[in-house]
Amino acid sequence: MEPVVFLDRDNTLIANDGDLGDPARVTLLDGVPEGLRRLRDAGYRLVVVTNQGGVARGRYEEEDVDRVHREIAGLVDLAADRRGLVDRVYYCPFHPEAVIDAYRREHPWRKPQPGMLLQASRDLGIDLRSSWMVGDQPRDVQAGSAAGCRTILIGPGREAEGEASPTAIANDFTDAVDIVLASGRPQRARGESSNELAQLRRAIEDLNETTRPRGTGTARMIGAGLMIVAPLPFVAGLIFLDEPQTFFAWMLVTVVVMLAAIGCLLLERR
Repeated sequence: MEPVVFLDRDNTLIANDGDLGDPARVTLLDGVPEGLRRLRDAGYRLVVVTNQGGVARGRYEEEDVDRVHREIAGLVDLAADRRGLVDRVYYCPFHPEAVIDAYRREHPWRKPQPGMLLQASRDLGIDLRSSWMVGDQPRDVQAGSAAGCRTILIGPGREAEGEASPTAIANDFTDAVDIVLASGRPQRARGESSNELAQLRRAIEDLNETTRPRGTGTARMIGAGLMIVAPLPFVAGLIFLDEPQTFFAWMLVTVVVMLAAIGCLLLERR
């Protein structure tokens, strides 16, 4: 299981003081491309989790959200000279006060609820306890804490607010990256890997048991030899004997030898 840095979008990665549905208006904040590259180099996966209530309010559509996210990814990769820095983006278009009926409800993905983080954990095999949530709003901290992550609240002069107490407070995105990296290199959870190795080991042992030659036991060898010898009296009787009574006697010998061979084989199986 891998550690992740979850990232809020608006005013964490890009400048946005309102609903943004136009890719042409995307502006990365200072230090974001370099900071993301540093986090990836340190071994963290990067996942964006963002509320997009503008969809519910009719300001723009989900297709616009997707275009904005493609623009962000392209700008980040270009500035950092690295392709695919951001692993995945999750967004919640629902809002309890939506003007569009289809989006009017409280949704478990909507921060401060941790739904997006939990879904990412299931999708990507994330170790939440070794992960971070970075954002500029108390709801980001609440979502991260509810998911079991360490949290960073970005904002000069920000203070912890009640239940939204973050692990740390950063002045800007670069400062947040420094805090994450100062905590040490991420440790991947080994429980699942250990279980997989144990299962693989058992499977190999079962395969060895299945394919291992079994003819090494004494009883097995005797039985195999008798099975080879048993048909000989029958074949000889067919060729050399004319009297039925004598032939039946040879047949009886064959049956006895066959039974002895079967007995030896059954004994070896035990």
